Amino acid sequence: MEVRGVWITTTDSKVLNSQKNIAEAIKFLAETGFNVIFPVVWNRGFTNYRSKAMLKNFGVEINPRDDFKDRDPLAELIEEAKKVNLAVIPWFEYGFMSSYQKNGGEIIAKKPEWAAIDYTGKNLSVNNYFWLNAFDSEVQDFLLSLFLEVVQNYEVAGIQGDDHFPCLPMEGGYDKKTTARYQQEFNQQPPKPPERGNSKDPQWQNPQWQQWVRWRADILSNFLSRVYQEIINVNPELIISMAPSVYRWGYENYLQDSQTWVDMGLVDLIHPQLYQRELELYKRDIDRLCTEQFTKQQLPQLIPGVLIKQNTYRINPQNLIDVIKSNRCIGIQGEALWFYEGLREDNNALANLLKSGVYSQPPGKFDAKEIKKNTFTYRRINNNYNFINTSQSISLKVQFDWVDRFSEGMAAVKMGYKCSYIDKAGKLLNRFQYDTAEPFSEGLALVEIKDKYGYIDKTTKLIISNKFDAAASFSEGVAAVKIGNKWGYIDQAGEIIISAQFDDVKSFSEDLAPVKIANMWGYIDKTGSTVILSDFDEVTNFFEGLALVKIGNKLGYIDKTGQFIIKPQFDEADIFSEGLAPVKMGGKWGYINQFGQFAITPYFDFAKPFSEGLALVNVGGKFKQDQEQGKAEFIGGKWGYIRKPE
Repeated sequence: MEVRGVWITTTDSKVLNSQKNIAEAIKFLAETGFNVIFPVVWNRGFTNYRSKAMLKNFGVEINPRDDFKDRDPLAELIEEAKKVNLAVIPWFEYGFMSSYQKNGGEIIAKKPEWAAIDYTGKNLSVNNYFWLNAFDSEVQDFLLSLFLEVVQNYEVAGIQGDDHFPCLPMEGGYDKKTTARYQQEFNQQPPKPPERGNSKDPQWQNPQWQQWVRWRADILSNFLSRVYQEIINVNPELIISMAPSVYRWGYENYLQDSQTWVDMGLVDLIHPQLYQRELELYKRDIDRLCTEQFTKQQLPQLIPGVLIKQNTYRINPQNLIDVIKSNRCIGIQGEALWFYEGLREDNNALANLLKSGVYSQPPGKFDAKEIKKNTFTYRRINNNYNFINTSQSISLKVQFDWVDRFSEGMAAVKMGYKCSYIDKAGKLLNRFQYDTAEPFSEGLALVEIKDKYGYIDKTTKLIISNKFDAAASFSEGVAAVKIGNKWGYIDQAGEIIISAQFDDVKSFSEDLAPVKIANMWGYIDKTGSTVILSDFDEVTNFFEGLALVKIGNKLGYIDKTGQFIIKPQFDEADIFSEGLAPVKMGGKWGYINQFGQFAITPYFDFAKPFSEGLALVNVGGKFKQDQEQGKAEFIGGKWGYIRKPE
């Protein structure tokens, strides 16, 4: 399936003026090869559908145009689209904008407290567009109510925000409520904004300004998270579509952190407005997005916005063909065209070109389920983690995509592709920013950002910078780190104490660490001196004075001098715990003591080490090789726990 979309406006367009126009436009788009349309439903302070939320708040049910009287253009458009299998995703063009000129229009006239405020204390206006306060809870609730009544009352495929939602010009947020929130959190007043369009203004680089931008952008991203959850609670197959300004410009100028939206899985489809008029500039931007903003996993969500008409400009027909071919060459399966009327000029010239060329093959029906396969929607429906530990010291309910175990009072959590941490009260300790996050160990946690590893403390302050190519958690005051293609060890100050010289390593345990040199494993102490020669094919850490090692295809156990205490004889085995170790002989698992004697006769088809007097075992199961994943999975049988013998 390709996603072929087009925006339908009320500006410079007559499509929504009558039911006849709608029917003709929808038929035309289906014949041209499109499968989804984005009709405007919210602009100039009015809805283009019959809105109970608008009627309740402002006494106006629909845009008071003469040609909308006694009509519902959205309902008419949906009815026509159903006839030709075109998906409809209503587009909320104005987002947090209240009006063009008119000092905020009827919305601000009736609710002046909803106005966004600039640094001088005036109602916020940029390029003659006036803005609502996107940080105000009442304003957020109002915008959310518009989205919800559309998805609850109309048969739509989803909803769409754009470069005005969620969004606020960087000059906004200076109302009393927002500045008070910021001052309470950071103990300082918000800084003065830099001059828009003046890249030489040093205020852009001011750390406090950057903090103020980040803080406000996170409020908007958190609101989008709420919108996302509310929408999928209505119907998990509804598409959340966004068409923001290009990142990073949109983030710096309009607080649109589309990078975070993608990383946190808050969008199903995203249409960055790559409105370049030259092919090479478009290719430059799309290549940058694919290499810097979107990972391979995220790329299916990217359906770029392409400019075909703006004022007197119309795209060169060959450029449009080349843009679409360029998209397909790099794996982008679709585009959204701005806007409909550009297809109709010169006797439908662009539409005819598409229909006879790159759109000659049907795109396939717009399939929400196929799109959702690449997103996080289905795991977020009624997905709650309930923590109650054995001592009852933790009892909380939190909602994330994934939650790790608590360690040292903290737990790593994940939303979308990014991780953070919560405390025992379920409080999120910082923004989702890590690619991976390990449990805390000895007061520090290993975190990854863009393929580099470092360590944070329990305030989430970065203590050891992200500079290592791989790393392990701290153990016995030491952590294994990889520099280039070799491993070494650092202390908790981040200083190298054993130089990077090993092909592979494991953490220290009982004052020794396994290290690999030239495909063989041995052990070193904390001075880096070799204690046990590299004579083994595989090894584990020491536990209870013994380490599991492999020579050839058999496993046995050595002591800290490197001498075999239990000779290699087992087909599979695990570590000692509570004086016993699970081992496999003759196709069955049992448990041996530290003399190598069976304390529990081999009977089980799988067995794990003891913990708190209990061990997990399986009878009747077996390993099955997964050819696609290239790994084996243990399936079937009955699982249960056995008690440690007296």
